[in-house]
Amino acid sequence: MDALKRFYQGALGAALFGAYHQYTTNRIMDLNNENVEIKHKYFMDRMEKQEMNEMELQQKTLNEKLNKLELLISEQRKGWSW
Repeated sequence: MDALKRFYQGALGAALFGAYHQYTTNRIMDLNNENVEIKHKYFMDRMEKQEMNEMELQQKTLNEKLNKLELLISEQRKGWSW
């Protein structure tokens, strides 16, 4: 009877250890997934901000070119007036 009791205790211990191991593995995987999502969001936010900065720089350059063209056109029109 003592051997049967030990057998059941061992089986119960193994089952509990397996369940605990599965729980900790799932928890680690969940935390890792959260970490990956946060890193991805940070990377995407940074890329979006960089793209916005590049677009603002391009817009500024285009505005400067447009202003120069408008100035040239207005100077030419002044030369045409008699």
